Amino acid sequence: MRAKVYMTAGFNTVSLGSGRKEFNPKIPRPGLEHYIKEAGQGTLKQIGGAKNVDEAVIANFMAARFNNQGNLAGFIPYIDEGLRFIPSTRVEGACGSGALSLATGIKSVLAETADVVLAMGVEVQNTVKAIYCADILAGAGHYQDRKAGHAYYFPGKFSDRAGSYFEKWGRETTRKAMSKWFANAIENARLCPTAQEHHNTSPNLELLGLTEPNGRSFVDNLNVFDCSKVSDGASAIAIMSEEGLQRCGISKKDAVEIVGFGQAEDDITKKPEEPTRLLTTEVA
Repeated sequence: MRAKVYMTAGFNTVSLGSGRKEFNPKIPRPGLEHYIKEAGQGTLKQIGGAKNVDEAVIANFMAARFNNQGNLAGFIPYIDEGLRFIPSTRVEGACGSGALSLATGIKSVLAETADVVLAMGVEVQNTVKAIYCADILAGAGHYQDRKAGHAYYFPGKFSDRAGSYFEKWGRETTRKAMSKWFANAIENARLCPTAQEHHNTSPNLELLGLTEPNGRSFVDNLNVFDCSKVSDGASAIAIMSEEGLQRCGISKKDAVEIVGFGQAEDDITKKPEEPTRLLTTEVA
């Protein structure tokens, strides 16, 4: 990195979904505006207000379909009047959208166009039923291939990879490992008040994680516990230079220094060369 870059003042809203006690699909729920404002204001309060922000980045996958809303950068001034007219950018990269928000903010600091960047990510996807959600999520892959895939297209892609992994490393051992990952995720969520699974009281998580996959109701090689629940929520954080920290009155001990980042992209129209490897991640 050509200069020191820091992150500080993170804020997470509740991740609302069927795992939360307060979730009720029969009553209206908060929309994009609510989550963007809550997360953005949560970070602004920790850095001395909107007056200290030079630029903003907001990440989202498919609001144009889930929420019939585009141009999300236009919601940055909605967070606070003091953010009117600052340069704001919306980024999208499927499940990597939030990471692109961070990378974009880091690049702005490195390019010296900003000393303080408000970086955000937001999703509100509990607006449609699961099977329709699956069709929208198919846009994370090559959409023209969806009819050749599973009805639950997106989980189906990971199910195919899991099947290849079973063949290479053994099904029983792999399923046990996946069960432990599920248990670890829920145990961590129980410690986090804003997590969707914070209220999970299942007594035997590993046994639950070993539920046999059923391709007739879901996909062939994964059960529903291998997949995260759909969540509505937002997160925000401030990305700063050393000058930005000084401007906001934040000590380095209250920030995390970013020592590097990697970003890579592969051809979305091609199938993975080796399904048991995440090659693009390796390259990044």
